[in-house]
Formats: sequence, C-alpha cells, structure tokens
Amino acid sequence: MDRTLTHPGRKRWAATGALLLLTFVGVLLALVELPPTYQSQSSVVLLASPAASKPNGDNPYLSFSPSLTLTADAVSREIMSSAIAGQLAAQGFPDSYNVELATYTTATTGSVLQITVDGTDKAAVEFTLHGVTGEISTILAKLQSASPPADRIQAVTLSMSSQPALSLSQMARLLAVLIGVGLVASFGVPWLVEAQIAGRRLQRADVTAALVPPPTEPVADVYRPASHHASRSDVHSDPSR
Repeated sequence: MDRTLTHPGRKRWAATGALLLLTFVGVLLALVELPPTYQSQSSVVLLASPAASKPNGDNPYLSFSPSLTLTADAVSREIMSSAIAGQLAAQGFPDSYNVELATYTTATTGSVLQITVDGTDKAAVEFTLHGVTGEISTILAKLQSASPPADRIQAVTLSMSSQPALSLSQMARLLAVLIGVGLVASFGVPWLVEAQIAGRRLQRADVTAALVPPPTEPVADVYRPASHHASRSDVHSDPSR
C-alpha cells in the first residue's frame, strides 16, 4: 500500500477525532457550568364590564366582544414596553417575562393573556410572576381611569403555577447549537485544511515544472562519414595500382 496516499487521510481523521473530543468536552462543561433555567406561567382573562354583562344575565363569561380582545392587546403591549419593564425591575422583579394573547383567543371567544417568566432562581421567578400578573390589573385600571366603575373591564386570574418548573428548552437549544457547530467544525475544518495543502502542493509542482527546461531531442544519425582507416585499406587492396 502506498503510504503517501494514506498519510494525509490519517492526519485528517486524527484532527477530526481531536475536534470531536473538544466538542464532547464543551458539551459536558455546558451541562456542568451553566445554571438551570426555571419557568413559571399564569393566565389572566379580561371580562366584560357589569354594564355590558346585564343583557346576558350579569354573566361576563357570556359577554365576550371584540373590544375585550383589543383591550387585551393594548394591555400586553403596554406591559411589554421598556418603561414598564424597567419599572418592574426597580420594584424587585428582575427576571425576564413575556405577556401575549393566548393562541386560542379570537375576537368573539375571549381575551386571555398568557404570562411567562424565565430565570435561574426559583424564588425570584415565582416572585416576578406575581408581580407581572398584578401589573396587568394596574395597567387596565389606568387605561379606564376616566370611565365609571360600572363600565370598566375586569381582569381575573385564571391560573398560576404553584412553583416554577425546570425549563429544558433553552438548555436543549444551547446544546443543539454546540453540537451542531462542533460536528461541522470536526468534519469540515480538516477537509478544508487538507484541500488547501493539496492546492498549494499542486501550485508548487506547476511552478517547478515551469522552471525546469524540457529535455533536448538527440540529433538523428542519418549521415555518418566513413572512417579514415577504412579508406586506406580500400586503396591498398586495389590491384590496378
């Protein structure tokens, strides 16, 4: 077997193995060093005002209208603004949160807001969830401050997590990125390096071939003069002389 052909292949696979080992070590370090992430959720529904519920027997759950959905959208945009986020952080609610309309909300079926809080400390996540959920009622009251109480939309908490749950989605995304980058680097980098080295070798070979002159062709031996010794013997052998 020609060793010159297998030697680059051995180098490439050795580099690939080393990079795969580094990827494995990086994933282990990420699992050990990165803190776990916790998530807590709650949901709040906006209900029709007492005046709007009268035609339906004072039952607000039978009085959903498009105005409730528009109000819920306005509340979610207000609470997600940087001003409110900074205000909540100053009040001791530092964890990140998200408030949005539930996916099943329509203009005629309801106006449910879904609150999600993420953080690395369980107690802080739970504390922030209560703060953000309560802020929804505060913002709603400010938006309706000019209306009489009988015409004000109400906010009712439907559900709230008893305790934050361990969230694996962010960790899974991070590990997926680390593994993907590691695999691409492990198999792609050695191949690119080997391709560059092979290209440079070809370039050097072309330059060397261009500098070396081609070999000269030998002159054809068509006419060869007779030796002087042969001519004298022929003269002596002539009897006429």
